[in-house]
Amino acid sequence: MSDPVAEALRSLRRTYLDEAPARVGELRRAAAELRDLDEAAETTLTTLLHRLAGSGGAYGFPAVSVIARELEHVLRSEPEWTDARLAELEAGIGRIEAEFLRAASG
Repeated sequence: MSDPVAEALRSLRRTYLDEAPARVGELRRAAAELRDLDEAAETTLTTLLHRLAGSGGAYGFPAVSVIARELEHVLRSEPEWTDARLAELEAGIGRIEAEFLRAASG
């Protein structure tokens, strides 16, 4: 006999994972806007990363939460955006994407 709570949790996790490409796309767009010196992009990125930091672990993706928290720290660490900081941010978004892809294939 199947456990309805466990099945509901699996369904929520699948939905979250199905929505992951859109979340990663939002992160990439905001990072590109930040590279273009759009001042609102930093706030957008902070919000998106904060949500991922909270929801990733709740849906069974603890590595996503860890990476999102690390990137939140990068956003808050210095007021000036250098190429190195932008590259670090973009690499972190790639790590989030890789975690979601790994989960989807496993």
